[in-house]
Amino acid sequence: MPYAPPAGSRTFWRRAVAASLILMWLGVAAVGGPKFGEISEVATNDQSSFLPESAESTKVSDRLGDFQDSGSAPAIVVVTAESDGDRVDPAELRNLPEQLSTTVDGAAGTTATAATEVSPPVPSDDGEAVQIIVSPPEDAAPADTVAALQGILDSELPDGLQAQVTGPAGFSADLSAAFAGIDGLLLLVAVAAVLVVLVLVYRSPFLPLIVLLSSMVALCAAVLVNVALARAGAVMINGQIQGILFILVIGAATDYGLLYTARYREELGRHDNSWSATVAALRGTWQPVLASAATVIAGLLCLLLSDLASNAGLGPVAAVGIAAAFFTSLTFLPAVLALCGRRVFWPRIPHSTAEQEDSPGPAHSGIWDRVAALVARAPRRIAVGVGLVLVAGCAGLITLDADGVPTSDYVIGQSDARDGQAVLDRHFPAGSGAPTYVLAPEENSDVVRTSVGALDGVAAVAPGPETDASVVDGDVLLEVTLTDSPYSGAAEDTVQEIRDRVGDLGAMVGGTTATELDTRET
Repeated sequence: MPYAPPAGSRTFWRRAVAASLILMWLGVAAVGGPKFGEISEVATNDQSSFLPESAESTKVSDRLGDFQDSGSAPAIVVVTAESDGDRVDPAELRNLPEQLSTTVDGAAGTTATAATEVSPPVPSDDGEAVQIIVSPPEDAAPADTVAALQGILDSELPDGLQAQVTGPAGFSADLSAAFAGIDGLLLLVAVAAVLVVLVLVYRSPFLPLIVLLSSMVALCAAVLVNVALARAGAVMINGQIQGILFILVIGAATDYGLLYTARYREELGRHDNSWSATVAALRGTWQPVLASAATVIAGLLCLLLSDLASNAGLGPVAAVGIAAAFFTSLTFLPAVLALCGRRVFWPRIPHSTAEQEDSPGPAHSGIWDRVAALVARAPRRIAVGVGLVLVAGCAGLITLDADGVPTSDYVIGQSDARDGQAVLDRHFPAGSGAPTYVLAPEENSDVVRTSVGALDGVAAVAPGPETDASVVDGDVLLEVTLTDSPYSGAAEDTVQEIRDRVGDLGAMVGGTTATELDTRET
């Protein structure tokens, strides 16, 4: 007869294996937990980085460094009187540009590659506003730049005046601030919602916490891997992807946990010990959970085919999260439940109704048993019927509005940049400070300038033929000021008109509005 180890020895080794799995995953969580603070460091919310290299605005953006000392997003300080209709004297602000430059340079620190460039105060035609354009060092973070500007404005602005910081840097800072708290808020809401559902499902004080712990371990593992991949340049993460990752992992891990614990509870009714029930539950669960995870991962990886980098970046990041949910739900969670035994289901502890492992389980008559019996009797008809319902649901795609929203509408709450842009719209050509760039061959630059300047949506084009424009690799860079807000549909229409007029002359159009247009079209 084959040798059978004593029952006590088998129990010891089972507990040792379960404990090892738990300690391994807790170790992963201990390393991955602190990475939550690092995921924001590797994330980017610069919209131009979301576009493919083939986008026209991307090509122009790549060339801006050849013509400008700073390729960073400019900030626009717009100053008005606290009382509507009062005029603003630019002479009161003559010392402000130097103060702003010194403050931003100090915020950029010793890593700054160049000094901050600040324009003199420029009054509006109606005299009710003044704008100052700040071009920080290229490696300065927009959020740091805007914070530094707001600090000096709060302390040094003359009495009776108020200021907002807007422009590309202002909107980028607002987005960063909005995304900065999204991870904690979303995580808190997701965990609270899942906890309520689990308590209602299990009516147990312990089991919901164990399932949630498994979900959090999966999230820590996903963050650990994705931060490492982002630092290596293998994936791109932004605030949107970060938020989706958190929700997706918590949801998937909880879902897989529900599937396993339901089967485990059934098996406890068929077996007289938790170890046999664990093995049976794993055998009955791993295939459907694997099928579910593999289907979701395959669907997510289809996003890699998207030209929009924010879509393509979501695919592998979320796929890592689903994989983490799969592995923790079928290793960590079973190990914890096996060590806890039946008492984890208190107060509704399941009791064995059979003395042998191959005894039939108890009869069931719940709603899901009736649903399962119906599907088993007529699988083809059920599949066809459900398929037709899903096809009918797809009819909504014909009304899908995928035009998106402008960056200025991304932040729903208070936005200093949005308020400042509204002030610019009232007192200046709205495109001031966020110019559209036209990269034109030198031999066609005069024709391009004349053609672009004749458009109704264009307020100014610089430099002109009367200036000494720099020429790099046979190209000239023209700065076009639009009459409409750079984040508006009217401005996008103007950019499209410019492209239609000068595209045949070998010119390309970039800048903030062109990036918005290319993002929407992509």
